[in-house]
Amino acid sequence: MALATTLRIVLATLCLLLFAAAQDAPKLEKHPISGLTRIKIPIASEHFTFEIADDSWERARGLSGRDKLGKNEGMIFVYARPDTLGYWMRNCLIDIDIAYVRADGRIMALHRMKKEPPRREGETMSEYEARLPRYPSRNIVQFALEFPAGTIDRLKLKTGQRLTLPRQELLKNAQ
Repeated sequence: MALATTLRIVLATLCLLLFAAAQDAPKLEKHPISGLTRIKIPIASEHFTFEIADDSWERARGLSGRDKLGKNEGMIFVYARPDTLGYWMRNCLIDIDIAYVRADGRIMALHRMKKEPPRREGETMSEYEARLPRYPSRNIVQFALEFPAGTIDRLKLKTGQRLTLPRQELLKNAQ
């Protein structure tokens, strides 16, 4: 009888632990327009919903063509292997803040990226791209987080600050 009671207690405890783990797991959903998977991540004192760009096509497209971004929305660019990165504002219609983040969650660089004039009539794509400023990571990183303009200042984000990212969940489909 004591063994049966002990087994019930162990099973009940395991069920509670599994339920708690499921509650802590990142919630994934699809963005209604882009179709990209979205994930909620706490940044400083707020929660953000990021679209996950984890392959070369999604990363190249990024937020190009968007004319708005909600206060607590953004895009997280995920790389299978850490590297030095550099972003630009090709075909971007809004200002964007960016944080380059190492695999361990430490912010390595922050930039306030300004929208650039669109490609001019008669301007080749290579001429257009050559005139766009680059925003470098300066260090080896694994993630780039893009936020609405003003987020860096509003949340008082700083280089060296550590973010808690669901690294395993983010990397599972990274290419």
